[in-house]
Amino acid sequence: MNAHVDVEGWESGHQVAYDCGAWERACHQARLLVAWHEERDLGFGAPVPRRFYADPGPRVKWPWGAARHTTVGLLLWRAAYETGILVDEVPLTDAMRYCVQGADPLDTGLLPAAARDAAIGVGSAASVAGIRPVLESHVSADPPRPRPAGVPVTVGYRVRELRATPDWELGDWPAALALARRAMGRADDLREQGAWQPSDRERSVGARIGRDWEPPAETSAAYGHPSPSWLERASRLADTAAALSSAAGTLPIDGRGSAGPLAQVLGATADACARLAVSTEEVGRLWEAEPHEPADPASWEPTRVPGALVAQTEETEHLVRAVAVFSWILACS
Repeated sequence: MNAHVDVEGWESGHQVAYDCGAWERACHQARLLVAWHEERDLGFGAPVPRRFYADPGPRVKWPWGAARHTTVGLLLWRAAYETGILVDEVPLTDAMRYCVQGADPLDTGLLPAAARDAAIGVGSAASVAGIRPVLESHVSADPPRPRPAGVPVTVGYRVRELRATPDWELGDWPAALALARRAMGRADDLREQGAWQPSDRERSVGARIGRDWEPPAETSAAYGHPSPSWLERASRLADTAAALSSAAGTLPIDGRGSAGPLAQVLGATADACARLAVSTEEVGRLWEAEPHEPADPASWEPTRVPGALVAQTEETEHLVRAVAVFSWILACS
C-alpha cells in the first residue's frame, strides 16, 4: 500500500462515486466480468441455467465460497488499494500482474475486513492462476466498436462496454428496441384495421409525447454544470424512461386487464431507455466528482464512455424519435 494514500479518503471516494464501499464494488464488478467470460466459453445464445454471478441485484458484502468471482473481486480490490485509486479506475492490464508466475499470493497480504472476518481461503497462488483466463479474455476481446487509441481499458470502462454489448444477455439492448418497434407496428396495424379506436386520453398522451421529444432550443447542463455531450443525451433518455412509464400507467386497460396498444408501445420504449440508466448514473457521478471542469470535456468523455455505449444511445434516440412521430400521428388522426 502506498504510504501516502489516505485509506479513509479512498473508501469515502468509493461511497461518493458508487454509493458503496470498495470491497462491495469490487465484488459487483467481478461478478459481471466472470459472467461474461463464462457465457463466452459456453457460446453466446447457449442456455445458461443459473446466472448468479451476473445478478445485478442487492450488493453482497462477501460472495461466500472460493469461486472465481471471489478471487477476481479480491484481485481488483488489492490493485485499487495498493495504488489508492477507485476500483473502476484499475486498468485490466495492471490487474493481470497479480496473475503472473511467481507473484505473491493475494492471501499473504492485505485483505478486506470481510475476507479476514470470514476466514475464507481465497487468493492462493493456485486460485489466482485460475482466474488469469478471465482477465485475459477481457483484455484481448474485440470491442463492439473500436476504442480510441491510447485509452486504457479500466474495470469500469470494460463493464460499461459489456452492458452495451449486443450479443450478451445483460447487454442485449437491440432486443429491447426490436420489442418496442414490434409493439409500435402492431398498434399501427390495429388502428388501420379498425380493431383499435384510440380514446381521447390516448390521443392526448400521444400529442404530449410527440411535442415533448422535440429537440430543445438549448441543452441544459446535466448534474449542475456543463457536461460532455453523451451525458446530456443519455440523461435525457433516462428521464424519458420515467416519463413514458408514467404516461403508460395513466392509459386505460382492456376488458381482460391488459395494457392497450399505446401503453404497450410506451412501456416497451421506457424499458429500452431505462437500460442506459446504470451507466448514465455512473458517468454522471464521475463527472460530479471532478474537482475542476476538465479543460476539454470532449477528451474526458471517450475515456469513460465506450463506443458501444454511444451506439446504444444513438439507436435508442432513433427509437424514441420514431415513437414520438407515431404518437403525434396518432393524436392527429
